[in-house]
Amino acid sequence: MNFEKPANKRNWAIVAVSRDGTRTALRAARYLTDQRATVYTLEKFAAEDTEVIPGKLTDFWPVLMEKNDVLLCVMASGIVVRGIAPHLGHKSADPAVLVMDSAGKFIISLLSGHLGGANEAAAMLACRMDATPVITTATDVKGSMAVDVLAQKTGCALIDFEGAKDVTALILDDKPVAVLNHAGINVDGIVLPSNLIVDGDMSKAAGVIVITDRTSLEGMDIPDNLPAVTLIPKTLSLGIGCKKNTDGGKIIAKVKAFCEAYGRYPEAIAFMGTIGLKAHEQGIIDACEAFGAKLKVVDDMMIKMVQGRFDGSDFVEKTTGLRAVSEPAGYVVSGFGRCVAPVKREDGVTLSLWENAT
Repeated sequence: MNFEKPANKRNWAIVAVSRDGTRTALRAARYLTDQRATVYTLEKFAAEDTEVIPGKLTDFWPVLMEKNDVLLCVMASGIVVRGIAPHLGHKSADPAVLVMDSAGKFIISLLSGHLGGANEAAAMLACRMDATPVITTATDVKGSMAVDVLAQKTGCALIDFEGAKDVTALILDDKPVAVLNHAGINVDGIVLPSNLIVDGDMSKAAGVIVITDRTSLEGMDIPDNLPAVTLIPKTLSLGIGCKKNTDGGKIIAKVKAFCEAYGRYPEAIAFMGTIGLKAHEQGIIDACEAFGAKLKVVDDMMIKMVQGRFDGSDFVEKTTGLRAVSEPAGYVVSGFGRCVAPVKREDGVTLSLWENAT
């Protein structure tokens, strides 16, 4: 892997608690010009291009963890472990945490090595600084692949972390693991461990990874006693409209129930489509964040071009100037895909579900 190549821009907090550490933190920041890096230190070590840690570092950890994607801590690892421990949530949401010595010789991937990207961040920065990365996750040390890494590389969502742990253990133990690529995701460009068998014979498999947006594995002939985990590809689009100021929790619950009623994971939603009038509805924005979907606003002119395909409403037209919202918006953002679930109107929320055109 070429770690000289700039990574996607992320928020880095580089934190130091000594004079030497602050100097090294500033040196590290100079290697991160393609990122958004801020150096924090104690007031007595403040210098140009640093921010002062307000109050006690103990009280500042939750702020650092909430507002940043990567924490590079130039201090003893014990300080970091004790500081972040009370504020850890889940591996799917915690930031990447790195620890570097004050001389800048070693960079340890401490937390969120895979999902948070700490392993890659440590390797990238170590390469740039001529330091030594310290990676301890077993699959990386062995040159294998964890289930959560496969999810990232295929652009899939992962919600069953216990199943992922069990199947990753099988991969690490060199057991044959079948990959049922039900969604037809392109895996040709991914270097897989030799014991991952894509769409092959399951008769000797010790575990299985299923790539599907469907909530039921019925008909896939997977033995009941076989450890399995599902990776959820982003194959769907949701057309959405709502009354002004509809609560986000209400919309999230309705999206979840709507998708599951049609046997699809809401995490499979790649795009939520709506009209300009609803572009800033916080409830819709909250729903996008909840399911990892991107909000796409469809121009009124495009809605008018396709709305004749769907049943319209005089009330909706009076309110929005358009005959319909959910179905034409979902149809457009799916790339004019196939309708999975026609519009449902309930409690001021309108939803329709679409399979994205390939």
